[in-house]
Amino acid sequence: MTTTPSVLAVVGASGGLGASTLALAVGRRLAGAGPPVTVVDLDLTGGGLDVTAGVEHLAGRRWSALASVHGALPPDLVLGSLPTEAGCRLLSAGGEPGVEVPPSAVADVLDSAVAGGPVVVDLPASSPHLPLVLRHAPLVVVLTGLRTRSLADADALVDRLGGGPHAGPSPPDLRLVTRGPRPSAGVLDDVVAHLGATHLQHLPDDPRVARDAERGAWPAGSGDAVRRCADRVVEVAVGPAPALGRAS
Repeated sequence: MTTTPSVLAVVGASGGLGASTLALAVGRRLAGAGPPVTVVDLDLTGGGLDVTAGVEHLAGRRWSALASVHGALPPDLVLGSLPTEAGCRLLSAGGEPGVEVPPSAVADVLDSAVAGGPVVVDLPASSPHLPLVLRHAPLVVVLTGLRTRSLADADALVDRLGGGPHAGPSPPDLRLVTRGPRPSAGVLDDVVAHLGATHLQHLPDDPRVARDAERGAWPAGSGDAVRRCADRVVEVAVGPAPALGRAS
């Protein structure tokens, strides 16, 4: 078994691919394989990852309550205040509307969370906080579609992740998840060769994912394609897990 990375980021190269759903599923399954995990929502202008997880009713701090943080905090002080379900803590953007969280507070809170255990980050491709994540040399799962525009977005994202002013102290470990109708082996080989990232899994469309979301269920609670993909990510992160428990 390998050492669990301190940060695992899930990034959708384009919008609407389900990166947030996959990040939540990875967090839930990773928590089932080891210590508690924190899922951090870095889409700070969105409606909140807690809604996607179906836990918006749970008490606990959201980003708006941490906007005044300045400097390092004891991890337990941050993590112990977050909504938690089945060993998975969630720091969501949902909360008091109109509260702007400064980059310095995001950096300090993220560092505190990482000091307290494994962190899964739901990271928009255009996030201004990308450098904060990359400095932790994370395992990065890039989710991409296979249409021409989607692949162009993935190409630009891989360039941002691998070099330039956004790069971290060492290159991130990039893994590719493709999305949509299953491609031929030849098409997939061409995509992988062009992007230069290891292909991890293909994530097909699965109607059960949308059904569970409408029921307010945390992703990966049923035996759907997202759960299988999340288990593959966990296997890469921590090594094969012979019996991951069924999420409730």
